[in-house]
Amino acid sequence: MRGRAEWLLWALLLPFLEGSSPVTGPKAVRGQERGSLAVQCRYTPGWESHGKWWCRGADWGNCKILVQTTASEPEVKRDRVSIRDDRENRTFTVTTEELRLDDAGIYWCGIARVGTDHAEQVSVTVDPGSSPVTGPKAVRGQERGSLAVQCRYTPGWESHGKWWCRGADWGNCKILVQTTASEPEVKRDRVSIRDDRENRTFTVTTEELRLDDAGIYWCGIARVGTDHAEQVSVTVDPGSSPVTGPKAVRGQERGSLAVQCRYTPGWESHGKWWCRGADWGNCKILVQTTASEPEVKRDRVSIRDDRENRTFTVTTEELRLDDAGIYWCGIARVGTDHAEQVSVTVDPAPVTSGDDSLNMTSHGPNGRSLLRSIHFLLLVFLKMPLFLGMLSAVLWVHRPQGSSRWETKSAL
Repeated sequence: MRGRAEWLLWALLLPFLEGSSPVTGPKAVRGQERGSLAVQCRYTPGWESHGKWWCRGADWGNCKILVQTTASEPEVKRDRVSIRDDRENRTFTVTTEELRLDDAGIYWCGIARVGTDHAEQVSVTVDPGSSPVTGPKAVRGQERGSLAVQCRYTPGWESHGKWWCRGADWGNCKILVQTTASEPEVKRDRVSIRDDRENRTFTVTTEELRLDDAGIYWCGIARVGTDHAEQVSVTVDPGSSPVTGPKAVRGQERGSLAVQCRYTPGWESHGKWWCRGADWGNCKILVQTTASEPEVKRDRVSIRDDRENRTFTVTTEELRLDDAGIYWCGIARVGTDHAEQVSVTVDPAPVTSGDDSLNMTSHGPNGRSLLRSIHFLLLVFLKMPLFLGMLSAVLWVHRPQGSSRWETKSAL
């Protein structure tokens, strides 16, 4: 009877025992951005050899398991999340490094088993944290000039690499230049970076600024895990050019056209060029000087650089109507050249009567055909009557004598 009574007691208690979870954890935890967060969960005796897991999602039945132990692996790490099962004390701890604001949400401490796992909900909050790197919120530069951006960092980061990155999302931005522990100063194309470790500042300098250099950038410090970064907004104002020229010039067909462009001091030894095309970045250079060749001629176009007066003159001979268009006075340099637009118009050459007769005799089959037509008309209206008159006179002089005798006889 006693054995039967104990069995009935366990049968009554089993549903209640099954309803309780062997795992418990904190209801809510809080961490700081860029810091680490450790969540400790406990479990009852008998579950030591079962796998433990950490899962994210409001519905734990469909949540995403981020990391999980096994009977043979009591400690596992995946990306920024690690889990360690202390079987002696029946606790497992989940640690998330490099916390991000979007790490906030609902998670679960879980124990794996045959059938439905056991789990306990944990709410995670992430507070914004401070960064060891600071920089100006916004900077401004001028087109064709240079722009220096200085960023500061706190002690302890001297040996870490520093970088300058472009893009609205710094997690996916494009790193333009970066230092290393052995290279505190690096240059890539137009951008250089210098890490002054003594004063804990690094300076990024961009040369030959362009209007399209404007945008969102980041001062960054490299480290194991997630880097530190500070956003910087860059604005580029249009700048003035060292070369100037006439906005528009006009020439006459078959004549010559000279275009004079001026430049400011300091550009005497640079090459000067004359280019055709609406987009000067892709225009066709027709003629160009060099440091050793201040005067050059190509086909009908010549260029002469008067370095003493800081002017260069482009002359086009034998102008044609199709020479009209957009051109550029330019100065060559390392990086982006300087250029000034010039609009060229070509007027048709004037036509005179002398030119007409010249054209008819020497310019193509149309002129020759017209000449033949005029000659034929002169033959018909002037030469033909004269010829007929002369023929009549000859016939009259050489008329037959018989006619006179006949006339005499008739008179008798």
